[in-house]
Amino acid sequence: MPVEFTIILLIVVSFFIGLYGSLVGFGGGIFMVPILITFFGFPLNLAVGTCMISLVGSSLISTYYNRKDSFVDFKMGTILEIPTIIGVVIGSLLLTYVDSRKLEYVFAGMIIILGLSFFIKLGQKDKNKEGFFARLNKMNPKMIIKNHKNYVAYRVSIVMLIFFGSFSGILAGLFGVGGGFMKTPIMIKVFKIPAKIATATALFMIVITSITGSVSHYLQGHIDFLKSWPVIIGFALGAFASKKLNTHLQDKTLEKMIGVGLLVAAIVMVFNFIYNR
Repeated sequence: MPVEFTIILLIVVSFFIGLYGSLVGFGGGIFMVPILITFFGFPLNLAVGTCMISLVGSSLISTYYNRKDSFVDFKMGTILEIPTIIGVVIGSLLLTYVDSRKLEYVFAGMIIILGLSFFIKLGQKDKNKEGFFARLNKMNPKMIIKNHKNYVAYRVSIVMLIFFGSFSGILAGLFGVGGGFMKTPIMIKVFKIPAKIATATALFMIVITSITGSVSHYLQGHIDFLKSWPVIIGFALGAFASKKLNTHLQDKTLEKMIGVGLLVAAIVMVFNFIYNR
């Protein structure tokens, strides 16, 4: 395959992955890493490093535009990121004592159920009755976050925030996948945060993780700018394009896209589990 064609193809593929990842708040790394390995012959370490450095630009662009529309909840994002980071450390330490391969398909199954929940409303026949997570979210201490520009407010239990932040981080540390794709559905399902605010806040958190991760991968020699620049450009262009589309998307449509993203992420994870054995 000619080098010029490969570069153009990388930019195009990265553009669509970056566009979708920016819309649903996943970033796109979980989709792009296996594509780089399987179709473009990237070694695993370079594929991960390339996606990490590419997410810096795309998440910064998305956060800049989302902040102007007051969609980014910086308080929520910062507080949720702290237990996530701690959870990643705990998860990586647990690898010494737990065989993660025995839990891989259970994890993928959890993601599938979570994805399906955006299409199928399970239980709660009485619409006036609060769901399980809504009742848990009443636990003290809690805070009420108001978004005056978008005329919304939501309750956040600090206990639940620490629990779910740590939980997503532990899973990320155990299975070597980014926890970003779990934060958006957690904010929507547990804390009832509107989809556009949840996705924007998740992308803000990706700014933090991608910068710290990029420094780590660069020091380990996992970033080759001669190979990664087409992906960096593609992701950045996708982030710019997502701003145009995001203004026309309703929250319900965005939630369906998040559900599809979770189902695809589960399939990708199963593929990775089998491929990397």
